[in-house]
Amino acid sequence: MATLPVIQQKIYATKKRLFEPTFSDQMLWCLGLCCVLAVITFSGQLLTRTGEWGLITLDLPVASEPFADEMRSSFKESPTTTINPHTVVLAVTPSELIFGDVLSFTSQKNDVRNKYALAHSDGSPQVNDAIKQMSSWQDDRRRRQSIRPDGILVVLPDPGVPIAVVAVVVDKIKKTGSFNHVVLGGGIL
Repeated sequence: MATLPVIQQKIYATKKRLFEPTFSDQMLWCLGLCCVLAVITFSGQLLTRTGEWGLITLDLPVASEPFADEMRSSFKESPTTTINPHTVVLAVTPSELIFGDVLSFTSQKNDVRNKYALAHSDGSPQVNDAIKQMSSWQDDRRRRQSIRPDGILVVLPDPGVPIAVVAVVVDKIKKTGSFNHVVLGGGIL
């Protein structure tokens, strides 16, 4: 008779152990939060991804001085074009496109009369309008100051602008054929 209560107590303890939840409430909250963040991240990537994918070629200046080839001392690399103070610069900011020449963004950066700004329309850069205004500005400079366009455009993206927007701007500029070289710049400002 003494064994019957012991067996009933063991059966009761086993049933109690089997019905205890394996996950605590805190673990379930963390798991649910991770799932919600994963869904938000995935949907955010889908919303910001464009329909077109491709490579955009840019000229990245890596050596400002021509270097001699050590394998053949008779060959010397020389640049075909150089960036000068009158090279066109296009700054891409979150709210507008600003263009001018290198001088207007370096030694004369406080002068507001040597830069031209085009505000974004509905958050998208107006690249075609900027190209038209840059070409008329270059024609005016050629007539008035005898400054010939050198065919180089330096694109200065603001750190707050997503790289996808910069890639679209550069792609549209390269498709127009207005510039021979589009250089991604930085550190000029």
